[in-house]
Amino acid sequence: MFINQTSSSELFQACETIFGHEAKISPDFLECLQPIGIKTAFRKRALETHPDRAKALGTFAGDLNAEFINVRQAYERLLSFVETRSEDTISASIFDEFRTKQNYSNPSPKSSFHQNTQYKTGQKKAHHNKKHADHFYSGSIPNDNLMLGQFLYYSGQISWKTLIEAICWQRRQRPLIGQIAVTWGLISYHDVLRILNIRTFDEKFGECALRIGYISGFEQLALVGKQKKLQQPFGEYFIKKGILSSTDLMSISQKQQLHNMKSHR
Repeated sequence: MFINQTSSSELFQACETIFGHEAKISPDFLECLQPIGIKTAFRKRALETHPDRAKALGTFAGDLNAEFINVRQAYERLLSFVETRSEDTISASIFDEFRTKQNYSNPSPKSSFHQNTQYKTGQKKAHHNKKHADHFYSGSIPNDNLMLGQFLYYSGQISWKTLIEAICWQRRQRPLIGQIAVTWGLISYHDVLRILNIRTFDEKFGECALRIGYISGFEQLALVGKQKKLQQPFGEYFIKKGILSSTDLMSISQKQQLHNMKSHR
């Protein structure tokens, strides 16, 4: 993901404020940032700078108040960055997956109740950076095994933007693998930060933890299973937003299952 010079400078400063000058801040560090690491570091810094602790720390509340506000702003800036990065990454990965699956080369846009924007395919992945661009797919449904979100999109029930928003919603509200591992006592918060710092590009947290010996293969499978069990069902997003009723969703799910059964024949 591209970060301009101004925003990268602000993010580096925010990282130093939250993680301290000893942290090795770099573009790779920014790419590895996860909400759990930011929140853990923020809680530590909040305890060190909260005005209510001025007496215990032997300093003035006014001085701490200014520092605490700075810490809070840095925390919010980093969280906002991580959420935006997640949406861009999800959008790009889904587009690549869809494009390789079938004839996505020239989808025909339909009218959207929210926005009617002409979709242009001549620009290479240009829509990834246009958050307000939106379109409805109108081609034939690919003869492949499709997940619910894919089936909703390919059947014209939801737009591209709605699909991305639904996936981001599900990912944001589900517990992180690292958090579950800490709760189970498999690793510590310090271990989480170390794993995030050394994780390679596109490597999942659990994969990295397994690779460097923090967890076993069985524990990785258990963590992933627990994460999936705790996350809310994908279809809940459309009900909560009033896009589909529970009856509509049940009917579409049945059609999806029927489609997938035919695609295996």
